[in-house]
Amino acid sequence: MNHSMKLGIQSRHFANIGEALQPQEQPPLISSQRFLSDAVIKRKAKTFKVFVVRVHECTLRGKRYRMIVDGHHNYAAAKRAGVEPTFSCPGNKFLRHLNKMTPRQQEAFLINNLTDCEHYCVDTGEIVEELVAPMELSQ
Repeated sequence: MNHSMKLGIQSRHFANIGEALQPQEQPPLISSQRFLSDAVIKRKAKTFKVFVVRVHECTLRGKRYRMIVDGHHNYAAAKRAGVEPTFSCPGNKFLRHLNKMTPRQQEAFLINNLTDCEHYCVDTGEIVEELVAPMELSQ
């Protein structure tokens, strides 16, 4: 058995097998919450060993994103402590609510449901311009 068969990859599907074996790049991490309490971040950075951040991977206006839905302070505390946060999926309540919607309603909900600012890229702080305008369901 050749190497590609061991990996479960049928080479006829790939023009370049090396490309298929490369780790997929993570979509940008975004948020719509900028307010963070420095006191909470300091306390968590000192006392926590694991910093859980709940992230929902989604497609918004044709582009993939990872959206922080819970754990903004944990993310900041992990960065302050110099460790990587532990990413997990959103809680069951969030997923139950989201799964009651059509895909278009889900997209509109995620674009329109802002915490305290427009969606921004967590790594750079820059606003994600493609997500600034509200999404109408009648479009």
